[in-house]
Amino acid sequence: MSVIYISSCLRLIAEEPSPLPGRDPAQSATNAPVKLDDVIVIGDLDAVRDQIAPSLGAVTYRIGQAQIQALPQGENAPFSQVLLRAPGVVADSLGEVHVRGEHGDLTYRVNGVLLPEGLNGFGQELDTRLIDSVTLIDGSLPAQFGFRTAGIVDVTTKSGNKLDGGEASVYGGSYDTFLPSLQFGGHEGKLDYFATGSWKHSDLGIENPTSSVRPLHDFTDQGKAFASLAYQFDQTSRLSLLLNLSDADFQLPNTSGLAQNFQLAGHPTADSAGVNENQNEQNYYAVLAYQKTAGDLALQISAYTRYGQILFQPDPINDLIFQGVAGQAKNSFYANGLQFDLSTPLGEHHVLRAGLLGDFTTENLTTDTAVFPVDPSGLQTSDQPFHITDNHSLAGISAGFYLQDEWKLTEKLTFNYGVRYDRFDATFDHEGQASPRANFVWQISDATSAHAGYSRYFTPPSVQYIAPETIKKFNGTSNEPFNQQDDPTRVERAHYFDAGLSRQITSAWQVTADAFYKQARNLIDLGQFGRAVILAPFSYQDGTVYGSELSTTYKHESFSTFANFSYVVTSARDLNSAQFEFPNNELAYIRSHDVNLDHEGRYTVSAGADYTWNKNTRFYADFLYGSGLRKGFANTQQLPGYFPVSLGAAHVFHPKISHLRNVTLRLDCLNVFDEVYRLRDGSGLGIAASQYGQRRTFLAGLTVAF
Repeated sequence: MSVIYISSCLRLIAEEPSPLPGRDPAQSATNAPVKLDDVIVIGDLDAVRDQIAPSLGAVTYRIGQAQIQALPQGENAPFSQVLLRAPGVVADSLGEVHVRGEHGDLTYRVNGVLLPEGLNGFGQELDTRLIDSVTLIDGSLPAQFGFRTAGIVDVTTKSGNKLDGGEASVYGGSYDTFLPSLQFGGHEGKLDYFATGSWKHSDLGIENPTSSVRPLHDFTDQGKAFASLAYQFDQTSRLSLLLNLSDADFQLPNTSGLAQNFQLAGHPTADSAGVNENQNEQNYYAVLAYQKTAGDLALQISAYTRYGQILFQPDPINDLIFQGVAGQAKNSFYANGLQFDLSTPLGEHHVLRAGLLGDFTTENLTTDTAVFPVDPSGLQTSDQPFHITDNHSLAGISAGFYLQDEWKLTEKLTFNYGVRYDRFDATFDHEGQASPRANFVWQISDATSAHAGYSRYFTPPSVQYIAPETIKKFNGTSNEPFNQQDDPTRVERAHYFDAGLSRQITSAWQVTADAFYKQARNLIDLGQFGRAVILAPFSYQDGTVYGSELSTTYKHESFSTFANFSYVVTSARDLNSAQFEFPNNELAYIRSHDVNLDHEGRYTVSAGADYTWNKNTRFYADFLYGSGLRKGFANTQQLPGYFPVSLGAAHVFHPKISHLRNVTLRLDCLNVFDEVYRLRDGSGLGIAASQYGQRRTFLAGLTVAF
């Protein structure tokens, strides 16, 4: 995979089309202010959109369509597997990834338009099939990027103009995996259209809680659909509509042989292998965006709406026997927002950019929980459960405005500086902050560039908060909290420093290095508390995160390879919100000791290579290494490292059949050596379940392009 580092403004160069594309060569970077010429084709409008909100000194890694095809599973891979091939990205359970030592805190953009934040769940709603390219932007971000600042995941979707046809695919194999999909696109006059849909069934929905080859009770069915419509009024303006839906059902996997902890009337015995817990996750969004150029002025205005929900269904009998709690939970949210960005040159040495963003979100949590009465020591006093219901709603407004200038100081030195002001007003918090940003980019030579920057960040928590009156309802029950402390999560405020160097050693070989340091107050983290896979925020009074990254790519003719290394250290002290979720001895320890964050992966490596033989056959190999996430009391221990290796091959046939362009056969083997490794062991701050990595898996697929 080619991972491209860019430390300044960039106008991407399109890949050469081929029946079996290779990896992208490294792209050149330029620091010159951008003058927007007359737009005459759709591709020019795309380039102009990129210049409305470019990276400008941040660290940028781009993964194109050719690189995605060279991944294990290709377009059938979950979206998180694509991101894991970028530096500084660490794997976690439930399909989560962590960028530079952060838990979540990612902004997702599709075609330059921000997507409102969803609920914290494990259903990955973005389908890899809709992606033409994805760019991870992190480091010291310029002023146009606010709120979720660990990284910007910027997705450019496929277009009908580029696809001009369709693809039907069937993929599957081990664990009863069956994944049919369809995508098609084209253009009619001024209208460009693209749509894709897929359905997946598997016996491996969530990570296995045991080391066994096959998990117990782990079916999943997932449906996804995406559509993009773009109407170009003239050479300088277009209107785009994006529609997306995902609906996923999961069984929560079981562990056999667990001891019964509670007595339930009428059910003297139970088997933990037969527990039947299920979860459904749904997400829907629509985005309407208008883009316009007028001379040197370029702008885009977007409106979006999004709805999502997570519904957890407990086992009403077995959950009471083994846990003393059987709680149904429905967590939903509804968000609406408006985004506006513009860019215009001011003379020969300046480019002015400005914009605003407003977002209104409501969140609702409804629970119906069966519990047992207990005495002050926690012992069960009756085998007759009773129900506690709770329903609460929260609302929050996030709004921000930015102004920045890209100033070309010399032919080789560019200074991008700006400021943004953000507000967060929610049911439980009201805060604001002015945040300066500054980045220097030095084009040392045609082959070498360097950057250094500083950013002040303002990161609001998600609109989730369990009120004290809800906690008190469970006093004297088998679901009694550890304590009565319940401070709301506040906005995280951070100072962020970043510096890096990129060198094109030869035309085929590129090496980049970067280092970063973050100092935060009210450092936000996320945890799973209870059986429902719904992540809730909590925070530390103070925290620091620092580390470094090294990345290299090489491409020569039909062979290419990449490798990424990252080192991250996290430290935090004194939990200052949602304290009732933590035992008192851990709270006391964290109050006087610095602890590592549970999602810290100290060392990570991702690497791969592929070779295209005779133009139509590709072989590829890939591996990920992680030194292990944290575990144990107050995250004081570390899980063992892991090193799964994957191999695959693809061949393109060209049948002489009318209306058929080609047929691609794909074979993949994940975790070739069947390594048994743990992502989580069920211990650590905010960790509720043990989860193992996927065992050896054989998969095959057939794709027909027409």
